[in-house]
Amino acid sequence: MRPQTFAILKVVRRLALALLLLFIFAAAYGYFSLRDSLPVLEGSHSLVGLKQPVTVQRDSAGVPTLRAKSRVDLARALGYLHAQDRFFQMDLLRRASAGELSALLGSATLKTDLRFRVHRFRSVARAAMEKLPLEQRDLANAYAEGVNAGLAAMRSAPFEYLMLKVTPEPWLPEDSLLVAYTMYLDLQSANGQLQMQRDLLKEVLYEPVYRFVTAGAPEWDSTLDGSRSALPELPKIEDVDLRQQPDLEVRPPLDVLRQLTSIGSNNWAVSGSKTSNGVALVANDMHLGFRVPTIWYRVRMISEDSTAPLDITGVTLPGTPCVVAGSNGHIAWGFTNSYGEYQTLIRLQSVDGHEDQYQTASGVQTLKTYDEVIRVQGSSPVTLRVQESQWGPVVAKDWNGLRMVLDWSAYDPEATNLALLSLEQASSVDQALAAGPSLGIPGQNLTVGDSQGHIGWTIGGHIPTHLPTQGLPQSSTTAGVGLTGWVAAAQTPRIVDPQDGIIWTANTRVLGGSAGEVIGDLDADRGARARQIHDDLLATPKIDPKTSLSIQLDERALFLQRWKELLDRTLTDAALANRPDRLEMREVLKHWSGHAAVDDPAFRLVRRFRQEVEARAFYMMIAPARARAPGFEWVIPARFEGPLWMLVDQKPAHLLATRYASWDAFLLESADAAAKLPSVCKTLATCTWGTVHVTQVRHPLGGVLPGLSGALNMPELSMPGDEDMPRVIGVHAGASERFSVSPGHESEAYFHMPGGESGNPLSPYYREGFEAWVTGKPTAFLPGSAVHTLTLMP
Repeated sequence: MRPQTFAILKVVRRLALALLLLFIFAAAYGYFSLRDSLPVLEGSHSLVGLKQPVTVQRDSAGVPTLRAKSRVDLARALGYLHAQDRFFQMDLLRRASAGELSALLGSATLKTDLRFRVHRFRSVARAAMEKLPLEQRDLANAYAEGVNAGLAAMRSAPFEYLMLKVTPEPWLPEDSLLVAYTMYLDLQSANGQLQMQRDLLKEVLYEPVYRFVTAGAPEWDSTLDGSRSALPELPKIEDVDLRQQPDLEVRPPLDVLRQLTSIGSNNWAVSGSKTSNGVALVANDMHLGFRVPTIWYRVRMISEDSTAPLDITGVTLPGTPCVVAGSNGHIAWGFTNSYGEYQTLIRLQSVDGHEDQYQTASGVQTLKTYDEVIRVQGSSPVTLRVQESQWGPVVAKDWNGLRMVLDWSAYDPEATNLALLSLEQASSVDQALAAGPSLGIPGQNLTVGDSQGHIGWTIGGHIPTHLPTQGLPQSSTTAGVGLTGWVAAAQTPRIVDPQDGIIWTANTRVLGGSAGEVIGDLDADRGARARQIHDDLLATPKIDPKTSLSIQLDERALFLQRWKELLDRTLTDAALANRPDRLEMREVLKHWSGHAAVDDPAFRLVRRFRQEVEARAFYMMIAPARARAPGFEWVIPARFEGPLWMLVDQKPAHLLATRYASWDAFLLESADAAAKLPSVCKTLATCTWGTVHVTQVRHPLGGVLPGLSGALNMPELSMPGDEDMPRVIGVHAGASERFSVSPGHESEAYFHMPGGESGNPLSPYYREGFEAWVTGKPTAFLPGSAVHTLTLMP
């Protein structure tokens, strides 16, 4: 070997050794940093501000039980635990609604900040904080001080901050309200998209066509009062004849098919007359986007305060001091999103030559302007100019270029508070329902049961009053426009102890008539899931936690059964002639299980067939509006199922575009599109639901460093379930928790959550509970025996 070659090899070896040592050092540094950011589990530690010691006992799953002498001390201790287990999650939640993510995460989140900063929720939170009753303000202050103490007590900042090279910022009392505003953004529209879409359709389409495409699906209605929406009416040929409009673009965009990110929440209450123990039972599974750590934090809190004793078990939202859903031994409660009319769009009528002015019924008004500075980690700040009317900010422009402002209940400082605390002390259904209108949360279906066997439902949260809008934008020149106040508690709809002994909600329309009009409707679900839950409950003579869990895990595809039969009828012998691909479809359909089963290729095929039909039909019917506003982003409403089925069932010739020779040809084209294989499949027979439907529960930074994805993310799994059935599961969203409990019988209840208490991947509690959530194996609602004991001292 030449000396020169030998020297090069020597340098290479030294370089490789240096790189290896550097890698080992980095790995060791990362490991010890992670270890140093684990929460304190045992011993005695000081927590400034406590009045009396607080004992924290954790069971084998890491679920804490807190014992204190007062609710304020519990709030301080809970803040301490939330910070040590979940501070990064809390930080993201407060920053999301404030439009401050980029200060932590850099330019990757700038678009999100620009979209959300327009609402100026940081300012709203400060105003709302000033309006809180003294008791709630004291708890918010104690909680914030506990958060900051918990963060300071860690030997190292949470690992996410080490990765991002950022120092955590202190928690402020107002940040707890910002966490609530993030839930508003998650559960309600931030830009009035559906109202604008309805407005565009109403302006462009003939009135009968507009009424038809915006009608509901009464065949799937499952309301608590038994009411049904009106049947869609087919437009007559004299109203519209698509065969005479050959120039319209009727094909849907290539990317229009609804993504596999199903959402939807379920809850129900069963009276004591229908339970095995004579006590009411409440079940709840709130469906939200998946994240690691999971959105909820389990806890049991016991206060020995003689004037307000408390023993409550349930889920808290890190960043807030309240139990969101659970049981206090007297009542159990849960929530689903109500999709009521909690906001309205207002079109500003401009003043010629004055860009900053707009017309109202009482005269010309001037827009206020705010320059919102968005800090961006690693880059220069960005300034967003926000224009704000007397009702709210400008959030969009319509297809005519006129400014649209949003009036949203979330903007009123009175609408958001910590009144969930009142449910903690409620001892009956009546007391819980009386608290409903005062809850400072996005409008929710509050379902309650008590230890005396009573059940009830109401809207939790403030319901705004406004002019009748039919879900359409209003004009700034209309007298009385916008949200004008709150529905009085006495007029808030409620149901107590219905005759059949069951209450159920699943994001669909709950009531009809005048009560339904009070709540309003902004894109409620079509009701198939609610109907299935209702029928399951009626079919079960006595409900207990075991039978309740079986309903939550019901993945029968009842909604798609008629679509399977339609596909069967579409694949006629004539249609199959010389078409081996269609013959393969018929063979696959023979193995239809009737379930959203992971090993069923027929379910995937039928589901896709319905999507293809839906997209073609919707975009065909709205073709004139698409031509009027080519850049508009359309959303297919869930309840278009009613008009859709009428079209494919009755096959009206005048409502079929000239692109299609017949409705049979329309359906065959949809079937052929459904049979096209995605890249993960090789044959139609092996292209199962589980192959294309893989659930992903990921950490926000799990994709930033690919080498850490396995350590940070949960395993990617195929799970049974889909939308339009009780077991809702999507790729990126699904049940964020499941429980079923009778108050006073918590030891018989179960609980599921798609992840553990800790946000630190070195903790044994990081993945705890995930497997049981996947498999549906019941785990205890109450925390078990103490494994670790921590005493927090004044």
